[in-house]
Amino acid sequence: MELEDKELEDLIRQILLGRTELFGQIVLEYQNLVYTVCLNIVRNTHDAENAAQETFLTAFQSLSAFKGSDSKSLKSWLCRIATNKSIDYIRKQSRISVVDFSEFEYSEPETEPLEQAFERKELREKLRQVLSELPDKYSAVIQEFYYNERSVKEIARALELPERTVETQLYRAKKLIRERFQEKWGESYEII
Repeated sequence: MELEDKELEDLIRQILLGRTELFGQIVLEYQNLVYTVCLNIVRNTHDAENAAQETFLTAFQSLSAFKGSDSKSLKSWLCRIATNKSIDYIRKQSRISVVDFSEFEYSEPETEPLEQAFERKELREKLRQVLSELPDKYSAVIQEFYYNERSVKEIARALELPERTVETQLYRAKKLIRERFQEKWGESYEII
């Protein structure tokens, strides 16, 4: 049951006048949309549920700032909040551990020499260390681009930044990674 624009406008007015229990109707109407947006960004059902909950809490607290009056603008507003909350959630997680590399590791063939397997593991550990030291804005862009395989355009839209800014952040993040490898271990790596 989709709310008509007039119903939505009345519902928001009543909530703002103190009938806060009516906000549950908005949650019921848009919970699947918000959850889907969050899941597409955080890629984990538990985290998506948390981000969706934070989205509705923020929407409730900021409802008086909502300027629209139709369901289309409310959907857009909720999606923007969901995107920002999901990105914030990723940033918080990245402070703990930038990337869970176990999701991205492939099983090495048994025929691989032990020395190569050790070098590969050592490289992953070094990369994990360097990524954890990057400023949040760079680690978030690296996470989205390389591990979530999002395009520059998608990242820009999600972070509400110009595409050029995202491209610049990617470039600077790669440069910092190369510099840190050189400083810490005297090794040079090219990030593609």
